[in-house]
Amino acid sequence: MSKRRPRPDEQEYTLLELTAMRKAIGERTLKSKLEKPDFWMSTEIDATALTEVRASLRQTGADVIPSYNDYILKAVGLALRENPRFNAWVAEDGLHVLEHVNVAFAVATEQGVLMPTLMDADTKPMAQIAEETKGMIDMARKGRLRASLQMGAGFSVSNIGPSAVDAFSAIISPPQAGILTVGAIKMRPVVIGSEIVACKTMVCTLTIDHAAADGADGAKFLKDIKRVLESRELLESV
Repeated sequence: MSKRRPRPDEQEYTLLELTAMRKAIGERTLKSKLEKPDFWMSTEIDATALTEVRASLRQTGADVIPSYNDYILKAVGLALRENPRFNAWVAEDGLHVLEHVNVAFAVATEQGVLMPTLMDADTKPMAQIAEETKGMIDMARKGRLRASLQMGAGFSVSNIGPSAVDAFSAIISPPQAGILTVGAIKMRPVVIGSEIVACKTMVCTLTIDHAAADGADGAKFLKDIKRVLESRELLESV
């Protein structure tokens, strides 16, 4: 007797059970999507100055060389100081604008994405930022990142790093007012004056809680981030 052919909805499968962390991520992001009236906007940033500054540090044999993401965190921290509506928690009684500029950043681990927090991102020097983020990334990937190191952020950054992903948007982590995502740095055609030249660029996408800010606010915030990251002078002085 021939074996009954299974129905299309009776496919064979391998069960990957959801870990407690994956369930928590799902619950938190679902809450965000259900409750936050979010929207997003993007800008392309010339990464020439950023790559040149890091290359110069390598040539000088500097003891600490900040990552691209470290510079992005610093630029975001400085921009948050000038755009306080994004350095805030959205609550029922209004917008809680935070006194300190603390920025969370995404770290991919085998268990899921963790969000350690860089405290006082606007005031710390780059060498200190690099040392602190490196330590938290190491702890996160070893499963040793304390809960206290994932608290207190008013804003988040998610940088995809080297990859085939040009741009993406992310879900806001409640109760924060926004999150910035950063696509891969790649050579892309750019119009300079009347000529088309190849430059290293990256696409940054800002997701905003509309209860906290409007499109004009987001445009200024992105402009302030772009101003820092495209200026070699500013990058060398932070």
